[in-house]
Amino acid sequence: MAAFHTLTTSSFLFFFLFSCGFAPRARAQQPYGSAIADCGNQHNSSGLLGYFCSGSSAPSCPTYLTFNARPPYADLASIAALLGADAAGLAAANSVGETATLAPGTKVLVPTTCSCTATSGGRFYQRNVTYVARSDDTLFIISNNTFQGLSTCQAVQAQGLGGAPPTSLLAGQPLAVPLRCACPSAAQAAAGVRFLVSYLVGEFDDLSAVAARFGVDAENVAAANELQTPYTIFPYTTLLIPVKSHPDISQLQTPAPPPPPPPPVVTSAPAKRSSNHVGVYIGVGVAVAAVTVIASAGAFLALRARRRRAGAVLDTGELAKKEGKVNDKSTPSVGTGQFSVSFSEAFSSISVSDIKSSLKVYTYAELKKATDDFSPDFRIGGSVYRAVFNGDASAVEVVDRNVSAEVEIMRKISHLNLIRLIGLCHHRGQWYLVTEYAEHGALRDRLLACGTGAAAPLSWAQRVQVALDVAEGLRYLHEYARPPCVHMDVTSGSVLLADEGPRAKLRSFGAARAITGGSGGEVLFTMTSRIAGTRGYIAPEYLEHGVVSPKADVYSLGVVLLELLTGKDVEELVGDGVGDPFASLRELAEEHDDDGDAVLQRLEELVDPAMPAGSCPQDAVVVMVRLIERCVRRDAAGRPSTGEVAQRLLQLSGVSAVS
Repeated sequence: MAAFHTLTTSSFLFFFLFSCGFAPRARAQQPYGSAIADCGNQHNSSGLLGYFCSGSSAPSCPTYLTFNARPPYADLASIAALLGADAAGLAAANSVGETATLAPGTKVLVPTTCSCTATSGGRFYQRNVTYVARSDDTLFIISNNTFQGLSTCQAVQAQGLGGAPPTSLLAGQPLAVPLRCACPSAAQAAAGVRFLVSYLVGEFDDLSAVAARFGVDAENVAAANELQTPYTIFPYTTLLIPVKSHPDISQLQTPAPPPPPPPPVVTSAPAKRSSNHVGVYIGVGVAVAAVTVIASAGAFLALRARRRRAGAVLDTGELAKKEGKVNDKSTPSVGTGQFSVSFSEAFSSISVSDIKSSLKVYTYAELKKATDDFSPDFRIGGSVYRAVFNGDASAVEVVDRNVSAEVEIMRKISHLNLIRLIGLCHHRGQWYLVTEYAEHGALRDRLLACGTGAAAPLSWAQRVQVALDVAEGLRYLHEYARPPCVHMDVTSGSVLLADEGPRAKLRSFGAARAITGGSGGEVLFTMTSRIAGTRGYIAPEYLEHGVVSPKADVYSLGVVLLELLTGKDVEELVGDGVGDPFASLRELAEEHDDDGDAVLQRLEELVDPAMPAGSCPQDAVVVMVRLIERCVRRDAAGRPSTGEVAQRLLQLSGVSAVS
């Protein structure tokens, strides 16, 4: 039986942070507020109520906040009104006109004044503004959505509600909202620091890159925020940046990648009188052109001969070959696959040079060397092999399908929780995809090994982290990839575990689809007659009607969450597949409101018995069960978005986000 007990949210937060290596430490300058999503946690050791000031601190100082423009705060006037700033000052700081409307996502630099304010909870630096609550507001929505993390639900409750319960919030109620800011310490001022910029951490920020943009040493940023290595920062939190001069709006922008290097220029030995050699240059040009024509003709003849020789082993249907259908009469083996579309044919929509600009094109000889000639000792599952290039491990997948759509999606995505495509190889009609290596293998294998005692079981905190990683990876695909994508094959087998923690990364993009055509937050979808996927994970609307949408990924994610909670394989969870496989889960989620002993007993029996003793809080399990039930609803419209799933999991984990 799983060790199952009731913990308060704050004690669970302490367990999670300690188990992940965040040991308590003495406050140096200002504590980094990483637990802002834990609204029930009122302690301030991590700056949840505000940045500290003392009697020796400066009473006030000029400072800068940052903000992301988005409706209904997409123009300077509305942003100024929300943050209590001056529209003219905003326009000057951002080099735009006062009436400018900004594109969603535009970063805004907000000059303001920060003051040391005495409150019932202590003395804190803050910029006080007034906000009128709306009908659908909660303290979490106000602090994290409306103000984007410039305040916290703890601070709004303490000062805006005077410590009253969050449920006392009423529509139309004016609230005092303390915005997070700080003044330089005496030591910082002595070192020339004039401002502490309250920088809103973005989805893909890391401390070193942010510090570099502001021209500040990363160690100084870490010291200002009381961070210890590894310098982990999270979206929707504020990071104090100590700067010695007025910040510039360009410092908020992620720099564009450097332009590609110019093509090599072949030059001949310098001539003293170049004007006298025009005839020589013309002669050389004619010779080069002649050689090119001859070489092209030879290449064409060789290519035609090769295709004629290859025709003997190909299916007669050219369309079938281009769709990645393999000749069923023979079994493909490494290096002798039957799928014979060439490199240029497979990627007819993009040039080979475009592929080479973002991916490494390997030779087959390089792959053989890296995998010890595709030795069985290097096989890590199916047709995937571990490879070593220059001492670094990668994974090589041997595939007999058309990979053009898969590669086109993977080469454009970049996220911590998505397996990265490094390069590819085409050899004798077969494709080889070289990807990032995940040393701990698939989540499914780890859960099964935990159940048999063959591997150390994952703790509750580790499982929540894995769930959060998968949700964040899907959220990136659905909301931030351009164009938006759906994975369509989310399973515990497509979740790989890597690094310390461990951290989860999604793989298997063979069924992924790019979806276009929606706008204004509309849920995008398309239709297909080709259903592919893994039994137990396929959303009903996809299986029955071919509807492809982000909500299908949410359904699959819900099944993975249930596997994490129970430790059971999907085959055991869905049974024979007749009727609603999750009817009992729905019943349990509804019955918990009665809070009877029988329901608690059923909750206890649901939890993986392999989970370490003392790591599974009852209230967190209830939240997880309700979240899973929403994800696996038959009605796609009733499922949450991956962004909402991620937010719920953030509340469970006690940290604000993981990028």
